[in-house]
Amino acid sequence: MDFYSNLSSTSSPLASSIYPTIFEILSSDEIDALLTPSVRYITANLVARKPNKYTLWINNWFDEWFLLATKLAIESHYVINWDGTFIENFYGLKRINSSNSVLLKTLQRGSNLDIPLRLNTNQRCAVLFEKVLVPYLATKLDLTHSKLLAGALVRDRLQDEGTSFRIRKALRGIFVKYYPLLKKLVFLLNLAVKLYFLSGRTGATSLIDFILNIQYTRLSRFDYERNEDKKLDVLKGHGLSRPSKLNKSALLFLLKVWSSKFGSTIKTSASQFFPAFIFTLRVFQWWTSQDLSAELLRKVDAIDGDIPPPPFPFERNISGKCRICDNPIQNPAAIGTGYVFCYPCIMAYLPQHEGKCPVTGSKLLGCDYDKESGNWSVKGVRKLLV
Repeated sequence: MDFYSNLSSTSSPLASSIYPTIFEILSSDEIDALLTPSVRYITANLVARKPNKYTLWINNWFDEWFLLATKLAIESHYVINWDGTFIENFYGLKRINSSNSVLLKTLQRGSNLDIPLRLNTNQRCAVLFEKVLVPYLATKLDLTHSKLLAGALVRDRLQDEGTSFRIRKALRGIFVKYYPLLKKLVFLLNLAVKLYFLSGRTGATSLIDFILNIQYTRLSRFDYERNEDKKLDVLKGHGLSRPSKLNKSALLFLLKVWSSKFGSTIKTSASQFFPAFIFTLRVFQWWTSQDLSAELLRKVDAIDGDIPPPPFPFERNISGKCRICDNPIQNPAAIGTGYVFCYPCIMAYLPQHEGKCPVTGSKLLGCDYDKESGNWSVKGVRKLLV
């Protein structure tokens, strides 16, 4: 990302001073999209190893406890304190309120002032809606659409044709038909906003951000100082000049100090743990796929392990002569016992000798007597390509 940060984010030299590159935004979106299926993958593997009612509940309600509740709690904290999501904060990005065009232009000109362009309450709710509720609703709607689509193909035609049934059927038909079109429309609108971002006239990359005047920028030292000042305010809330007597207020003060230090330690550890977690997850996926592939390969190789080889290998006739005509083999053909003859010779020999091998005298499979025609039908003779 150091390389991406040095690229010009847009074609506008004015906007490039505050707007991040499209690569940074797309990278954060990709990591955000990877996080949910990665956690689901780990959860499914744990459930498969120790299935019980608790692990099954965790797996069955994954969308509710992780995609909705956990992400809502984490993203709310980061949006309120950093004006950006957890992944955006990890990439050094935040969002600003661009409704005041005068302050925005002042910031674009490279002002060193701490211009207050923080998100308002409605914009923060919109960010949470876009990053938490929209993925959750999209997951549920995709599942509902797949079920209704499958049900529409196999539904019993003999059901009650009452008024309520016809209304539900019409609503299902509308949803099945137009939901994919709605997804495509939203995708095209967001794509149009991203293309407009490349023009340098906006810092928004989605339709919701564009409508509500929410734009991307990078975190600055003022953001870190602001959050550090919040921690100091918490520490100074009870004052540092209190006597050393351990009363109730002093105990509460110490607990706040310890909790602040503990939270800072947790945050620092998380900033180091997250990249390691993504890397470890990729290695785990690779190792699991390799182990599964090797196991499947061993099972496939062992399928024919108990089957003995054929009793007669194909004959290695050094002289190259046919056992029937005693001439060099022409148009070679092999039979079930593994011996090779001239194709015309063996086809003429078998009907005259009840389908028996000229060498071993054993009855060949595929050589049967047809009672209706009174002739022997010869099958199982295979021509060889030499």
